Amino acid sequence: MRRRYEKGQLVWVAPGAVRYDREDIDLLLPCLLEMREGAYPAEPSGGYVEGNRAGVSSHAFYEAACQVAAEIDSRLARCGLDRYLVEDSLCRGIEAEDLAPRLDMAPWEVRRRINSAVSYIASGPCPRWLNCIDCPRYSSCRRKKRVGVTYRDWVGHRRQPKTSHFPSRA
Repeated sequence: MRRRYEKGQLVWVAPGAVRYDREDIDLLLPCLLEMREGAYPAEPSGGYVEGNRAGVSSHAFYEAACQVAAEIDSRLARCGLDRYLVEDSLCRGIEAEDLAPRLDMAPWEVRRRINSAVSYIASGPCPRWLNCIDCPRYSSCRRKKRVGVTYRDWVGHRRQPKTSHFPSRA
């Protein structure tokens, strides 16, 4: 697995080493439009360049980038209309303050919805919405997770106010 860190921050990850956690998603979302076209971000040290591998491969040079982009797209598709907020903000670089007036929302609400969608798609190698029994890696998986959660249920669960264990002083 090839992951490259500089000063404690992830700066590059090989296509086969993507774990789909928050760190990976934050790194790859700005490159999503290029990955859809088959161009994976080059390694900063110049070690990994798409299409310039030694040896013969039975895969196309753009296949890894398209697979990562397709997985991110399938996760984004489950987020409903918040998908477009994520794509506009993180992929196209439009600020939340610019998106808010167009959508008749407050900027904090746009940022909250973007953060919720990104948190949902950064569920790790096992998608949050996939039941463990339906997973192709079920027999070898050691992870137990909360399963079968739609984006709407997940956002609703996150927004519920925390109740206090102490009686109110009225």
